[in-house]
Amino acid sequence: MPVSRRRTALLTLALTALLAATASAARAVPPDPDDPREVPRARCRTAVVGSTGVARCFNPNGTISRIRLHIECGRWYDPDVDTRAAAVGPAERITVTGHCWQEIEDLWVSQEPG
Repeated sequence: MPVSRRRTALLTLALTALLAATASAARAVPPDPDDPREVPRARCRTAVVGSTGVARCFNPNGTISRIRLHIECGRWYDPDVDTRAAAVGPAERITVTGHCWQEIEDLWVSQEPG
């Protein structure tokens, strides 16, 4: 291999290693607690059981979170569901449910600080 190609290959390899190290170092930095975009959230899992939507949430944070379950029903005549906000305190678990008359097309959870 000619010298110039070897240098180019070595420089490319070094640059790739440097970029990979920089990217992993950037991911390792924890979020700034004073950053308003970083709001502590409860962890929720959703499931569909027949025509019922279920969200099971756990709040590992020291703040209260208000959970809402949103369900989009599959049929046009079946009204979509938005539950009332349910507060989940620090180290608490909560289950929120809602249902459609027929099948569920989609469901998700929204949260806001309590």
